[in-house]
Amino acid sequence: MKDIIRFDLDHMPEANPGLTLALGNFDGVHRGHQRLFVETSLEASGDAAVLFFAHPFGHGPSLSSLEDKIRYAGTSRLDKLYVFDNDERMYGFSAEEFVERVLIPLGTKTVVVGEDFRFGKNRSGDASLLQKYFRVIVVPLLEEDGSKVSSTRIKALLSEGDILKANALLGRSYEIKGTIVHGFHNGSKIGFPTANIDCSFSYVLPKNGVYCGVVYLSGKAYRAMVNVGSNPTIGALDHPIIEAHILDFDGDCYDKTMYCAFLVYIRPEMKFDSLEELQKQLRIDEKKIRDILA
Repeated sequence: MKDIIRFDLDHMPEANPGLTLALGNFDGVHRGHQRLFVETSLEASGDAAVLFFAHPFGHGPSLSSLEDKIRYAGTSRLDKLYVFDNDERMYGFSAEEFVERVLIPLGTKTVVVGEDFRFGKNRSGDASLLQKYFRVIVVPLLEEDGSKVSSTRIKALLSEGDILKANALLGRSYEIKGTIVHGFHNGSKIGFPTANIDCSFSYVLPKNGVYCGVVYLSGKAYRAMVNVGSNPTIGALDHPIIEAHILDFDGDCYDKTMYCAFLVYIRPEMKFDSLEELQKQLRIDEKKIRDILA
């Protein structure tokens, strides 16, 4: 278990002299970010660490919550995970203020950043500025198929339903975490009960449709048929939801935490003329998923 050090501007942790620190937004903790973590570990003479922000920059849905980032980084070779509770005061910080108020007090000796890293008010800070204060390692951007591996690219792939490519850039299956809540129980009426996921975090949702997936519930993995959409056959909702028909599961899972991993896009969301037609298609979908995960 990695040491997780949480702090804010008024409660700075004890300085860790010689610290090597990875900096970035790290949305999705994709393969490019993972490469940064490896370089941080290799360059460290003392502790190797990453700095996460409790409140992400930017607006709109994201690929990973803070909890997700901590979980993914927990498998890396880093020694410590710093979590900065960046309140509203920090949003007005110049790049120099961020260095002097946060990075230097941590005991930072070396920083590791991607070549497109920017920070501070108006994104005025970059590697050149950091070099005035620290030893700086700039890691070249990771590219695949002629384009950089980035959170923006992964979000675009998810919106297109290209889950295989998105997962390849992530280095793992795209995953959404939530609590199982009661829905309308329409799936149970046609033999396909579903676990509806309520997400407290604003995740990027994959393209509407049916997916082959795996869900993790109470420490166990189950094959699943996952639907992202608004249920047009039964009565369209005003927003998409995530629901999973968990194969070979019989039990009460309400109010439990579930992790839903998306593996293969099966088909787009469709409106059927009757529940019988929907049931017939779901049987076809289930067979495909069983064959994929056999």
